[in-house]
Amino acid sequence: MSLTHRIQSYATLARGLLESAESNRTLAVELERRSKDGRQATRPFLLYEDQRFDYAQANRVVNRIAHAYRAAGIGKGDVLALLMENRPEFVWHYLAAGKLGVVAALVNTRTRGEGLAHALSVCGANHLIVGSECLPAFLPIRNLVSEDLIRHCRVDEDRKVPAGDAGGLLRFVQSATSTDPAETTTHTLADTGAYIFTSGTTGLPKAAVMSYQRLTTVGRITGALAWRMRPSDVIYNCLPLFHTNALVIALSSVLTHGATLALGRRFSAGAFWHDMHRFEATGFNYIGEMCRYLVNTPPGERDGGRGVRVMVGQGLQADIWTALQERFSIPRIVEMYASTEGNIATMNLSGEVGSVGKLRLGGKLAKWDFERDDFVRENGRLVHSKPGETGVLLGPIRKKTPFGGYRDERATRAKVVTDGFRAGDALFNTGDVFRIDAAKNLFFVDRLGDTFRYKGENVSTIEVQQQLVRWPGIASASVYGVPVPGREGRAGMAAIVLAEGARFDGDALAAHLDAALPPYARPIFLRVRPSLETTATLKLAKLALQREGFAPGNGDPIYVRDAGDAGYRELTPERHEALMRGEERAMTLKGTERQ
Repeated sequence: MSLTHRIQSYATLARGLLESAESNRTLAVELERRSKDGRQATRPFLLYEDQRFDYAQANRVVNRIAHAYRAAGIGKGDVLALLMENRPEFVWHYLAAGKLGVVAALVNTRTRGEGLAHALSVCGANHLIVGSECLPAFLPIRNLVSEDLIRHCRVDEDRKVPAGDAGGLLRFVQSATSTDPAETTTHTLADTGAYIFTSGTTGLPKAAVMSYQRLTTVGRITGALAWRMRPSDVIYNCLPLFHTNALVIALSSVLTHGATLALGRRFSAGAFWHDMHRFEATGFNYIGEMCRYLVNTPPGERDGGRGVRVMVGQGLQADIWTALQERFSIPRIVEMYASTEGNIATMNLSGEVGSVGKLRLGGKLAKWDFERDDFVRENGRLVHSKPGETGVLLGPIRKKTPFGGYRDERATRAKVVTDGFRAGDALFNTGDVFRIDAAKNLFFVDRLGDTFRYKGENVSTIEVQQQLVRWPGIASASVYGVPVPGREGRAGMAAIVLAEGARFDGDALAAHLDAALPPYARPIFLRVRPSLETTATLKLAKLALQREGFAPGNGDPIYVRDAGDAGYRELTPERHEALMRGEERAMTLKGTERQ
């Protein structure tokens, strides 16, 4: 099929699949169907380290777990929280819940303390499976969750991480019964299949409601159009299964097309190509920061996967796109845009470098007023962004593109824009800013919460971050805005990690940024850190950095550069005090105290 026909078929295929909400063809049914197909039953479904499971074996294990659930009184309508790292058992528990119509709440394994207790509470879990590898995170907060949940908690022991002292929690034991549960075919795609948590980069995570339709049919579409999936394909995933990138783009695509999933415990830049070779992978899913790490690794004999023909994912920036494709000889890259809870998605099938695809599925781009921090309206209605302009992406909420929302109704209402382009309409606000060109290609600019305004100009944190990491002395960077007394908007600040063996050179870095960025976008403050905190999906966590601001004295050296400064100089307590008093002239004059 030609590229033009593939693009034209996208809307048709999507409509056909999304209209089948009353179908019972869930992932659990897909597994059962393939396990009984003589041609597919013995084909590999899951590869992990030295383990291999074909479709028939996988179905039997999933059935034994489903029957154990049933014996424990777990059934349709219950919420089962799953706290487990990437390993086969995660897949088995997730699919077993689907067989019984149990909602699987997939908890971020990087969450700790009150945040973990919040996640277990906000999802409404009444049953819990904890991997033994996650006990060190769970046991300290067990007194913060309900006693009923503790009574219904079971520990699934990882073969590499014995449970040891499990704090009196019972072990999970599979049933001896491996037949297909009768109720598997009674669930429809319209039923809720999972709660998946948002990343929580700017606050506590929210539990997004995911129907079986989203969990299954998005995988069918992605498998057909992005992966162009073949039964012989082996797709390598090392991203966390509790996130939609791994759960849908990888697992659902593989299962709905009868291919093979090669599972990595976690992402490791050093071990990535070793695993790709070991599993003879033909493709892998990605997120942008993962690709940057791969490009920054030293050249090795295992560079490139030889048989790799495609990679599919999100967040790949244009500079890394070209470098990655050339270095590792990857023929096809499919960049997508989607959010866990959103009702709008795009897919770049043309290979346009840097684009997330064309504006489709009724999506709208609406102008945003960064001064008022609200949408631009004329005569009470939103204003469409024109080619060359930026705007916030909105998805129309309708039967074909529903918005499932969150378990928290207030959080759901906050994401809906009403009476936008016409009276009575309702649109999902992605909170993401894009630029659109004349061909309707979309290019990601930034998140609304990340774009900040300084001296009357909008600053894209991504643009600044890209220029910082292009300087040879910087390995990674996180950019954000901080308030400064007496200044309009927020001043740019970046937390940076120096490259191995590199020395901070404030003059050389300033010269690089002067050549690459407009004056308003150049960071005023730089904090040098040994590492940057990320979420489990490698997104930079900025909230704590923003709260810390630019006060010196916490162990990280802070550098400042303002008008009149030739380069970045260490921020002294005296200069910090002048800043906090709003004495801009004093700040500038003190800029050369430390050389």
